[in-house]
Amino acid sequence: MTETILVKEDFLAFITCPSCCLVKEQDVAHFMGVKSRVRIRCRCSCGHIFHVQLERRQFARKEVSLPVVCKVKARGYKLSGTVTDLSQSGLRVRLTTAVPLEVGMRVDLAFQLDDRDQSFIEKFGTIRSISELEVGLVFDTTQHYGKLGLYIEFH
Repeated sequence: MTETILVKEDFLAFITCPSCCLVKEQDVAHFMGVKSRVRIRCRCSCGHIFHVQLERRQFARKEVSLPVVCKVKARGYKLSGTVTDLSQSGLRVRLTTAVPLEVGMRVDLAFQLDDRDQSFIEKFGTIRSISELEVGLVFDTTQHYGKLGLYIEFH
């Protein structure tokens, strides 16, 4: 399995060998202009060869599969779908039905986490990207207190 490594603001990444747990700080600035996914082949001093993927976003994403209800008040839509990834700054939803949406539309989101308490979350966001049934949304705030913040950080 390929581990995803978060790149810090100074373009440094901490790469950990899965075999011996040796941590190496690596300058990855030369990868920052690449538009596609960056996957690096690494060779540790212990001889182990492994791959890592660079996460160049401000916040790391967590792959999830959570049912969601999206309300688009501007159009009167109440849509269902699945949250496919989640981060401190937003989420990606795969809708069950294609409807005309536009970047910039405001969306009310309601979903249930798969944590121990099955926590119910309500958030507000704005559509940032649309690709067929996939919709990327940015939250109004990146400050998440309570259940969602704990889930993103520790689950």
